[in-house]
Amino acid sequence: MPPHYFRYVQNTLDNPTLPTMKRILLLSALCFSAAIGHAQDATGLLGEVFSAKRIVKTNLVGYAFLSVNANYEQKTGPNTSVGLLAGYKLPSTIHVEAIGNLDGENQTYSGDVEPKGVFLNPYFRYYTAQTFKGFYMEAFLRYFNYTYLVPYDYEKNNGTTIHANLDGTASAFGGGLALGVQFNIAPRVYMDINAGFGVATGNAHIETNDPNLELEDYLTIKHNIEKYQDDADVQVFLLGDILKDPVAKADANHAEADFNNKIFPIVRGGICIGYAF
Repeated sequence: MPPHYFRYVQNTLDNPTLPTMKRILLLSALCFSAAIGHAQDATGLLGEVFSAKRIVKTNLVGYAFLSVNANYEQKTGPNTSVGLLAGYKLPSTIHVEAIGNLDGENQTYSGDVEPKGVFLNPYFRYYTAQTFKGFYMEAFLRYFNYTYLVPYDYEKNNGTTIHANLDGTASAFGGGLALGVQFNIAPRVYMDINAGFGVATGNAHIETNDPNLELEDYLTIKHNIEKYQDDADVQVFLLGDILKDPVAKADANHAEADFNNKIFPIVRGGICIGYAF
């Protein structure tokens, strides 16, 4: 309350002509008014102290692809935050169009891939209104390390068809940009919707060691990978065109190929639900 108000009240209370009852009422009103003023100040202070500084959430869309994940976002300013999304892709069979015949050769990949592995996604956000609420722009990084299986059919010279798997690994690091919106759906419960795209560079490795294959078969597989890399249309899930510039090897027990410094696409998006505290 303004100082002149207290001076007025003090002068009034010091007035010897003021009846005792009026003095009591005036003093009570003063105390009541002061209490209200302090309560308002305390409410503002408590609101600042107990306002949400962080959100823990999970991407619901990820579970549709068997990706267990957790997302932590920390407020760093009135309009900014940093966060980390981390998860594990559980093994599951995903049907994709891999390749057909390699220039008449009877070596083909089927359209099923079984990836699994970890991914990390740190990010920085700028909110146009205030942190945690409204539209935002995001810059993110992405690291992933997957293992996967790619089933294929191989026809030997005697006409026997071998059903085998390529065992592979792939890891990459990159980044991109995303847009999103976050809003309350209940006290301290938030919904976060976002989508983004980026690129990453990394390495991939594939090999096969089926016991039904022999040295001649492995050498043929190695030869086909090297010879037909420019002719084959091979798009493997999470890896893109993996038959470009391979380093292939073969012996009596296996065939393998490494694909280094590959460019992989990164897709970021989801619908998250979280709790703020």
